[in-house]
Parts: sequence; structure tokens; C-alpha cells
Amino acid sequence: MIKRVSIVLANYCPHCVPFSLRNAKKMAEYLGVPLLVLDIELPEQLEAADNLVEEHGDWSEDYLIPQVFVEYTDGRVEHLLTGFSEAVAATEASWKALFSSSHYQSLAHEPTGVPHSHASSHHNSLEEFVEKYLTFQGQCHRHCDNPSTLVHLKSDSKSLIGAYVCPSGYVSRVVYFSAFPDVKPLKDFLYSQVGQEIVKDRDIRPATRHGWELGNDALAEIGSVSPTGVIKEIYWTVYPKTEDERRRGIFLRSYLKQGRRRGKLFIQNKQ
Repeated sequence: MIKRVSIVLANYCPHCVPFSLRNAKKMAEYLGVPLLVLDIELPEQLEAADNLVEEHGDWSEDYLIPQVFVEYTDGRVEHLLTGFSEAVAATEASWKALFSSSHYQSLAHEPTGVPHSHASSHHNSLEEFVEKYLTFQGQCHRHCDNPSTLVHLKSDSKSLIGAYVCPSGYVSRVVYFSAFPDVKPLKDFLYSQVGQEIVKDRDIRPATRHGWELGNDALAEIGSVSPTGVIKEIYWTVYPKTEDERRRGIFLRSYLKQGRRRGKLFIQNKQ
């Protein structure tokens, strides 16, 4: 049986408050269980939040929030949602898709059931799946207020690396998608593009994307690209700590290849 719903958040995070907190309360009420709120800004809650995310969620030195879990009386913990690093609307859409999913309905009626991804007769490539369900219009950060779009940089049958880029070529983040996540290919790619000095572990954050939180169509198709029913995203976003780091930025030199915009990363001053 379900013991409680838990959410790890911070009040400063626009992905967390108000709507993720409000939706977590809605979920707890629907399931008839308490809600545990763990605020990483409160020292007395930080250790419990870190332990929950490290053991059962998407862990990194500076992990993404919010993260939402269902905890069972037998000790099991099920990760349900990690906030998106793109626009807040992406996290909000993920909540809406979760609430409309059959998995969410099953939590109340079969609380001890283990979810399985739906089989699909349509065989997507990972690149097609990412294009349909995991590509969003974001906003450029620390450079301008213009929208950013995902440009594919490197792909094969098992993984895709893309960058969110504004019209001026500034890269706000690089994202690695795979059903079999391994941070090494991402690091090797970044080293080859911008060198090792700028690539810090503190700036790399994973996120799990479940079929049920991406909508019914995604749930029906995710089995064709992932035997586990999830896609892992690993984000690389440079968070500058020094004045020199603040002056510099990652940019994309783009070109067309087989009708698709591709590119190579490089470093230059933002101005």
C-alpha cells in the first residue's frame, strides 16, 4: 500500500512553487495519503531530501527539482517526475500528462502494482521520439531573452546529443538523451568540442522521463525506443562561478547537413 507522496523542492524554484507543490497536494489527496515536503533550502530537511533523491531519484551534486516520489509501506519508492530544465511550461505539461495517464489512475486502485511500458507496433527511432515528445521551446539564459530551440549535434541508434540555442547562437544547455544512460559519451563529446577545463561535474544533471508523464501517445511508443520504458536525459549547463566564466559563453557554429541544422560548439565572450 502507498504510505505517502513526497516532493523535493525549493521555494525559489519557479518549477516547484506554486504549481508543483499544488499538484503534489492534489496527488496526495487523490491517493488518500499524507504529503511529505522536503525543502532543500531548510537545513533540517536537506539531508532527507538528498538521501531520497540519491537513492531513488535523479541524483547529481546540484540535482534538478522538483522531484516527486510515491513511497510504499513495504519500503519501495517509485520515482514519478523530475522537473524539466527547459521552460516552466514543460514541467507543467509533464504534470498534466501524468494526471491524465492510466498509471496515475492505477495508483489508487492497484497501489502495489509495478508499471510496465506499453508495447507498440510503431518503431520509432530515438531521434524521432525526442523530436516528438522531448523537444521544447525554451528561453535563452544569461545572454538574452529570446527563445531557444534544440539543435541536434550528434546521434546514433542509442543516443542523441543536442543543444538549446538562441538566434544569436548562444548555447544555454546541452542535453544527452539515451535509454541506456552513461555520462562518459557526453563528457567525451564536450571535451572534443570545448575542452576539459570548462566541463565540471557540478554542472551535469540527470533526469528520468517516464512514458506516462509525456502523454498517452508517448507511453504507447516509448517501448519501441527503450526496453525499460524510460528515457534518461543528462543536462550540461554551465553555471559560472568567476568573472571570467561569466564573460565567456558556449556558442554554436551551425550548418546544414542532409536538410537538418547541425553544428559545432565553441567558446567566446558573450559581448
